[in-house]
Amino acid sequence: MTEVNGYCDERFIEAKELFEQSISSGFELGCAITLEIEGEVVLDLWGGHANLEKTEKWKKDTIVNVFSTTKGMAAMCLLQLVEKGLIDLDAPVSQYWPEFAANGKEAIPVRYLLCHKSGLCGVREPLGHGSFTNWELICSELAKQEPFWEPGTAHGYHALTFGHLVGEVVRRVSGKTIGQYFNDEIAKPLDLDFWIGLPEDKFSRVTDIQPNIPGLLQKTMMPILSRIPRFAAPRLIRMLLDMQDPTTASGAAFNNPQMKMDPKNMEANTREWRMAEIPAANGHGTARSIAKLYGALAIGGSRDGVHVLNPETIEMARQTESDGKDLVLGQIHTRFGLGFMLGTEDVSMGPNKNSMGHGGAGGSLGFADIDNKISLGFTMNQMHEGITAWKTATDVAESIYNTLNISK
Repeated sequence: MTEVNGYCDERFIEAKELFEQSISSGFELGCAITLEIEGEVVLDLWGGHANLEKTEKWKKDTIVNVFSTTKGMAAMCLLQLVEKGLIDLDAPVSQYWPEFAANGKEAIPVRYLLCHKSGLCGVREPLGHGSFTNWELICSELAKQEPFWEPGTAHGYHALTFGHLVGEVVRRVSGKTIGQYFNDEIAKPLDLDFWIGLPEDKFSRVTDIQPNIPGLLQKTMMPILSRIPRFAAPRLIRMLLDMQDPTTASGAAFNNPQMKMDPKNMEANTREWRMAEIPAANGHGTARSIAKLYGALAIGGSRDGVHVLNPETIEMARQTESDGKDLVLGQIHTRFGLGFMLGTEDVSMGPNKNSMGHGGAGGSLGFADIDNKISLGFTMNQMHEGITAWKTATDVAESIYNTLNISK
């Protein structure tokens, strides 16, 4: 019997059983989930193991890298500065970051950075391993290069560059790095276990990320797949081929530089990755803290006397800014507000498609359902195939919505 610890409101025993099954079946190695309704915790569970050898249990305070779930936190930082009147979403980025105007980018508004319309989904110049830990290098490259497409005409997922684009504007305006800003203005006031740039004294609480096996198999198959003419290849194969080519938008977004995914040499488990500020991809924290932060948004933008965002800002941020086939993600249907993912038939953001949040590679997830005042945080250490592999979190959320008889 899988040992699961924590609290579960008696109404949601079925949801707890689904969580247990996700571990006992071997789908999850170790994971945690927290769900709040109207700011009250109704589910706070953790279980499984913190290492592949299964000698260490996942604990109440286990921390893990949540990859792109971090993007929602980065967006909140910039939106706070908008509320303070320090940033105008429709002003050109170059107003705050003059070097950004190079190569025809002088008119790109700040808004486009948040909704993946800037065309700067990756760096054009070849980068060496570990380059995204070098803030100045990445920002310099993005400032001087031309976009991959005409800004504003389409959208494509800015997998890693999102954080540097948003974060550099935050730094130029506030005088703080985005990790410092998040810690000072959001995390510390709310007493969150969440960092963008993890302090070394927290390393003992971190569980390593385990790459997914199908992803490793894809790499071994690429020499064979590359022989297929692009025009004859299915959509998924075309996306995989593009992702291996750093001259394409998809390849620049995900594979320049190519991230080390060897189980024994996983880049996301290195000291350098953990301590760097990569606001699109290396937030470290707990499910409890993700749910608590999104819980503040779900109940109006403040909690425990701490202001996160105004209700008007939250409403603005969850309106659709980008909607349609994603130029980076193999033409799947994505939809974005101001820094937040919104649900589509291809990308789940919980049972209510009006929810706002963000998922991370491999399975982590955080969202706020403003309509029903529900928030969720989910973290795990075994990555799953695909960018929308949030099965455990969505199954548990679906069960709770069904129990509450909430129409979706």
